[in-house]
Amino acid sequence: MSHCTWPIFVFLVETGFYHAGQAGLEDQSDSWSEGGSYLRYDRNERLKRAPESVQQMYEPDYIKRISLLKSLTATRSARSVLFAIVAVFALTFMSFLLKTDRQSGKIQGVPVKLEYLTQQEYLYVNISFDATNQRDDYTLPLTVRITASNRDTEEKESKTVDVIYIGSALSVPVQFPAHTYKQLEAVILTDGKALSLRSSVKK
Repeated sequence: MSHCTWPIFVFLVETGFYHAGQAGLEDQSDSWSEGGSYLRYDRNERLKRAPESVQQMYEPDYIKRISLLKSLTATRSARSVLFAIVAVFALTFMSFLLKTDRQSGKIQGVPVKLEYLTQQEYLYVNISFDATNQRDDYTLPLTVRITASNRDTEEKESKTVDVIYIGSALSVPVQFPAHTYKQLEAVILTDGKALSLRSSVKK
């Protein structure tokens, strides 16, 4: 091999071309041969040894994903529009979560339900805990905070009750004046965990 072809040979080996002797080669249809030696480039073998980030670049959907991302962030105005869309979506989602009634849930595996009844001038609220199978010595201290409010007038009244759940059905009743409040929220706290229940008051 002459001196001028040696750098080319090194380049081909480093970029995926393989050099092999004549012995032991069976498939030579796509190889170049001269004097019993072969140079062959195998892209698949090269990719198998490449880093994962390089392999991802050869996936069919990679170029499409990159093109879409670049088009969305190509200019300052495009980035501003994208940020505004994400911000509006996030605010809408948070508002939906805050306004959505959630009258039941679980805390420490215990089903809990928020119920209410309006009668005459009072709003009767009950937080009920369902019975569960527990050990005889099982105890679960609970703090139940119930808040009745009116977002229009910003009126709010809260009542807090401490109880101990032992596995049998448990009710925590409270009452409020019925003529002003439109929303109810109950927060149940125990052992560093919290459950929030909400309901609109319908008369």
